[in-house]
Amino acid sequence: MKITIEPEYLLAGSPASSQFVPFSRALRLLLAIESSRNMKEASAAEGLSYRHAWNLIEELQKTLGGPVLETAPGRGSRLTELGQRLVWAEKRTRARLGPLLDSIGSEISEDIEATMSRARRVVRMYASHGFAVATLYDRLQREGIPLDLNYRGSAESLESFHRQVCDVAGFHVPIGGLEKTVFGRIQKLFSPDSRLINLATRRQGLMVAKGNPKNIWALPDLLRPDILFVNRQPGSGTRSILEMLFAQQKIEPKRINGYDNVEFTHAAIGAYIASGKADVGMGVETGARKFDLDFVPILTERYFFVCNESLLTDPRFTPILEILQSTVFHAEVDTVAGYDATNTGLIQTVEEAFPFRSA
Repeated sequence: MKITIEPEYLLAGSPASSQFVPFSRALRLLLAIESSRNMKEASAAEGLSYRHAWNLIEELQKTLGGPVLETAPGRGSRLTELGQRLVWAEKRTRARLGPLLDSIGSEISEDIEATMSRARRVVRMYASHGFAVATLYDRLQREGIPLDLNYRGSAESLESFHRQVCDVAGFHVPIGGLEKTVFGRIQKLFSPDSRLINLATRRQGLMVAKGNPKNIWALPDLLRPDILFVNRQPGSGTRSILEMLFAQQKIEPKRINGYDNVEFTHAAIGAYIASGKADVGMGVETGARKFDLDFVPILTERYFFVCNESLLTDPRFTPILEILQSTVFHAEVDTVAGYDATNTGLIQTVEEAFPFRSA
């Protein structure tokens, strides 16, 4: 069983009316038009008749009081500025809430299945948001392999694993100068029984508008008064690493415009910048490419799953491990921009993954 939660968009019909008009379907149609630039193709893609599609657009325009679409002979259908604003609102909503809604849907599905079948509890994973994690979850869903995935910051995920709230935790650690510092903060959360499963390496850096029009090439550029920043939430691994980098370079975060503007996923950071609400944000390369942004690499990091050794042979987890170690999944990860699957599925002790710990 898989329950999907979708956001619903409601619009007041008039200032004097208490009735709200849903326009989610019209919004999905606008997204399809943006992609195809053709009303017939877009309506077919959404399973609508051409006439019904136009009725949706006309109702939306009437309620909004302005055009969302314009057509011209030989040029197809194009979104007006109002239409573009609506589309970007949907993209930001998906990027910001998508992972959270997936997590909630997974929890509800598990609760219903447990009630109906009294089946054994599925593996519960808390993980820092990442596109390879999402790729794994999508693969498991296609294969019918259950996993209760909840997106949390790296710190919260590891703390939850340490307190046995979850079976698996996903976290990331930078390679290079910050590695010992980051590991020093989390090493107390591991036990001799802990095993690390490599998911991937990935690049983190600055997401900027296409063509990098404001010439943002390094962290000190964030201090410029003409630059507006968007941040990750406190407790996220990316936020913690960024603050360590600031400390190294003697950058005062309070001097950065927009430092208190936060988003909860890499995709949400990308959508925020692409919609013109900020000039730059820190995140993985995939978030930039997803929204046709440019990317300035800052560091490479390793993403791990941690679990207890006994879980490696648990029938609930072995199918998940088989997927992680499969060549098919490795190939999928390698197609994700900024990710490398060279060691994907490799199981290590904490000492093997971080040899300086025992040095």
